[in-house]
Amino acid sequence: MRRDYFTVVFLACVAGALAFIWANPVYFTYGTVVPRAFSLLEIMMSAFYTVFFLFIIPLVTSYYRRTWVCIGLAFYGVMAYLPLIFLPRLEGVEEADSLVKLGMAYLFRGMYDLVNAPFAGMSTIVGDKAASHLACWIMPIAILVPLLVKYARFCRQAYITEKLAPSTPSNPVFTTRDAKVEPEVIGTVISAPSKSKSPEEVERKAKNDYNIETRMEKARQLASEDRPIQMPEGNKVRKANIEAPQGEAPKNVEAPESASSPALGPGDVIRLGPPPS
Repeated sequence: MRRDYFTVVFLACVAGALAFIWANPVYFTYGTVVPRAFSLLEIMMSAFYTVFFLFIIPLVTSYYRRTWVCIGLAFYGVMAYLPLIFLPRLEGVEEADSLVKLGMAYLFRGMYDLVNAPFAGMSTIVGDKAASHLACWIMPIAILVPLLVKYARFCRQAYITEKLAPSTPSNPVFTTRDAKVEPEVIGTVISAPSKSKSPEEVERKAKNDYNIETRMEKARQLASEDRPIQMPEGNKVRKANIEAPQGEAPKNVEAPESASSPALGPGDVIRLGPPPS
């Protein structure tokens, strides 16, 4: 996505410059000016190009933190300086010279015409000399505006922090607003407490917990009341509808003695199995 910003801005500037040299003769050429008349449409389009690429694009993209747009605009602004650096060294190149030097001379002359063509209509407003130097302001503005916006944002945040928590010599406050960037996690992460809590910390936390205080208050209210706790209707234990017989309790009934099974005394032993031979 960042490469797309860079490429789109660079190509948009080139396409806009090509629109100004499509059918009209070039007004600004290296070392001279070709005078001609400008139509109202060309003057308006030149003013729009100047305001859009020199002010609106840097300010808006810097406010919304789209730094790569300004970087693409700055790289386009470099094209205004390359002809001024290399063309003086290539002056007086003739056909007898090497084809490389001749090709480079034509390349930088075409680059100069391309970059300065959109500002030809501004010559009727600010003059030829000022209009020929407007292309050289593209790169400095694309670099300085994001830095100035970032500095203004930093000063504003520092002012707000100072208003919310003013610092004094005895109690200095240094707070910064850092973007919370969470690291990318692959898989499941289980966080464990770094150390066990002490009983004093648990008790202190329990005192500050509203739910625990509410439960303790209800328990104290129930304990302070004298009447027993009434169970709900569904939890009552029902008594069996059986009445005990009236009168004296029955006596123990002993089994009758017989010849085959005589009554046993306290010291008798019961033997199981066949009788001994």
